[in-house]
Order: sequence, then C-alpha cells, then structure tokens
Amino acid sequence: MFSATAWEASSVQMASFDARSFSHPQKQLKKTFCATCGEVVFGTNRLGMCVVPNAMLARASDGWLDVAMAPTMHLYYRQRVVEVRDELPKYLDGWDGPTYLQG
Repeated sequence: MFSATAWEASSVQMASFDARSFSHPQKQLKKTFCATCGEVVFGTNRLGMCVVPNAMLARASDGWLDVAMAPTMHLYYRQRVVEVRDELPKYLDGWDGPTYLQG
C-alpha cells in the first residue's frame, strides 16, 4: 500500500536539493529522488500531477500527517491485496477510470 498526496505541479515548491530523476521506459511517469540518500521525494504521474509520499509529509511535520491530508479515495484498487471496507470511492485504474462497485 502506498499513501500519497497529489497536487497540480504548479502548486508544489521544493527546497533546493541534489535531485535525480528516473522516467519509466513505458509508462508516463517519473520519480525524482535525492541523489545523496536515495529517498523518493516526489513523482509525476501520467496526468502531470506532483505525487508526494505521505510518509515524507509526516516526517516533515514531526511524524504526524495533518488531518487535511486524510485519504479521499483509493486508486488502482484493481491490484489490491486486501478488501478495504470504507466509504471512500475506489477507482480501479486511477481517478479518471471506472470505480469498484461493492456488492
């Protein structure tokens, strides 16, 4: 499971750091990581959104994730390992695709 928050790229500002990027050879996504420690700092998805791992946001805030960052949906639910029982929308292939209909 991966918890992340996505924003329009134009609304994200990063402090200066020694960054390196990896673009996936087939998919339209890129990961940017710290060249010093190897930590993934953010990714860019196929829609051009800046995707920041929530673990990084929590570490930047004394280990807590602000309530404003609470989950609002599940993405790529088709590849789930466990059934998630909550009321959040569950998109099978990304938020621009079909949703999972609970039976």
